[in-house]
Parts: sequence; structure tokens; C-alpha cells
Amino acid sequence: MKKNVRLKFEEVKKILTLKKIFLPIAISLGILCFIIYRDNSFKVDNLYLIKTAKVSSLFGALFMLFLRDYLYVLRIRLLLDRKISWGSAVVIIILWEFSSAVTPSAIGGGFIAVFLFLHEGIKLGRAIAYVLVSAVFDNYFFLFAVPLSYFGLLNKHEIFSNNLLFTSFWISYFLIFLYAFCMSCALFWKPDFFKLLMVKITSVKFLQRFRNKAIDQGDELIQSSKVLKEHGLIFWMIIFIITFITWGSRYLILNFIIDGFVNFSYQEHVGILCKHLIIWITMLISPTPGGSGIIEYCFNIFYKNVLGEYTIPISIIWRFLTYYVYLFLGFFILPSWLKNFKKNRSKKVKERTMPEL
Repeated sequence: MKKNVRLKFEEVKKILTLKKIFLPIAISLGILCFIIYRDNSFKVDNLYLIKTAKVSSLFGALFMLFLRDYLYVLRIRLLLDRKISWGSAVVIIILWEFSSAVTPSAIGGGFIAVFLFLHEGIKLGRAIAYVLVSAVFDNYFFLFAVPLSYFGLLNKHEIFSNNLLFTSFWISYFLIFLYAFCMSCALFWKPDFFKLLMVKITSVKFLQRFRNKAIDQGDELIQSSKVLKEHGLIFWMIIFIITFITWGSRYLILNFIIDGFVNFSYQEHVGILCKHLIIWITMLISPTPGGSGIIEYCFNIFYKNVLGEYTIPISIIWRFLTYYVYLFLGFFILPSWLKNFKKNRSKKVKERTMPEL
């Protein structure tokens, strides 16, 4: 186990590095410049439209950002039975978001989150359980909200005139459904069956090299299931409600930003929210870090017709509040966290090697 943890730390160090922030920024700016270059209607004066935004609406967007992160912090404290402080929970969320921002969307920061929990003294089985159940509940939100968004859009055929976007949307939704269904069954119902299934699958000749890993992950599933069954139905209903409000506030950030520039009706804002959900689920299989570049491109496709000259200014503010802010926070927090981690790690090594008196 010690060797395994050491190997994991080496992998974590490759992700939690400040050098990682340059690639997603470069991709985002590159795509943004490409969009501006190809847009014949764009004028430099469009960028100055940022100054015309209503302050009250921007404060509303900031409040949604704060509410979203506060609820994330609250959720992991509840899942961890309040065994970590508010300050530690905030650092975990920031570094979790940072790792998600510098890794492809399909990978995410779950692996880093497990390591962050271990650093806070949470046992491995519990750390894995909390990360898995967080991902499952996040996926529940998409499984409920996205179909409502898709069938609620009157002009979805216009949006999905691009076959690649249409295909990506349904592939993403199917993968979310498959993951949520399998993990729900594995965590809350039949962990032993899924361990046996993974072992059987890796018994195939060309998959045998994954057999030991499958056995370890099966054991982790069984241990995680035992941890999660300590809580009752009311607890999971609370986590479910918190998760829905968390993601809802995340998507409403864009509505508040748009309201700062354009006066839309309630129905139009619902349409914007629906489009936002579809953009996000489409980007879940993005190969770029945090969906950088691809999200900017899709935002222009989805909203250009309704936002007009405000499209670029709004996309810049939106991406800053929902993406770049975590890169910057990680930039300031990561060095001190790594320094503290190395200090604690060295202290533990000395304690293990100190001779008995």
C-alpha cells in the first residue's frame, strides 16, 4: 500500500503543477482569436461593451459563484461527517476545481480529490467512497435536467445542425447514464457482483494485465459501499438537494451575466439555461483541459444569434468566473499547499525512522 501511495503522489505532482495552467489558457485564447478573425461583424469596440454591464447583475453572478462553491464545501463536509475544517474543505474544493481545469473533461479531478482527502487524514476507503458518490450525484443532476433542457428547446434542430455536436451530446449523455447506473448499483446495491464482474472481464487474455488493478478496485468498491450505507435515506436526500442547487447556481451565473447586457424575458432566460446545460454535457468528452477552446467555440455557435455583438464580451466574463478564476486561485494556493504537504510528509518519515528510546 505504501508503494501504491508513493506512486500516486508522483502522478499527483505531475497534475498539480503551475505549468499546467498555460496550455488551457493558450488554447482558449487561440480559439477566441480564431472566432474573432472569422467573424466579419466583429469590431474592436465590441470588447469595450464590457464597461456597459449592469453592476447589479454582475454581483448576482458573483453571488451564484459564491453559493455554488459554498454548497460544494458544505457537501464534502457533510459527506466527511464534518471531520475536516471549513478552511481545509475550501482548499480541497479549489484544488479539485484546479485539477479539473487542467485535465481533460473526461478525466476530471476525482483522482486528485482522493489524494487531497488522504492528506487531510481521511482513510483511503472513505476518500474513494466520497469522491465516487459525489460524481454519482453530479451525474444524477444531468440525467434529470438535460432531457428537460433538450425537449424544452424550441430551436434544438437549429442548434444541432452540426452533426458532430449532436453526436457528442448523445454520446456524453449515454456515458453519464451508464456510469451513474453502474456506480449506483455498485455502491448502494451489489458491490460484490461488480467486483466479480471486473475480475471476470480481466480474465480475458489481452486484459489480464489489468486483473490486479480490477481486484483492488473491486475491494475499494466493497469498502466504499460499507461506508456509504452508514447513512440513511434522509441524509442522501439532503445531499441530492444540495447537489441540484449547486449545479443550478453554476448555470445561472451565465443568466446573470447576460442580464447585465441584454434585457430578456423569463422564457428567453429559460432557453439560455437549457442551451447552457446542453453545451456542458456535450463538452464532457472534450479532449482538451477543462474543455478549453471547445467551450468557447460552442458558446459562439449556441449564442451568437441571440447575443449578437455582446457574444464575445459575455463569453469572456463567463469563462473567467467559471474557469479562469480556479486557475488563478490554484496558482496562488498550490505552492503553499505543496510546501505544507512536503513538510508534513518529511515529518512523518522522521517519526517512522526515529529510534525508540
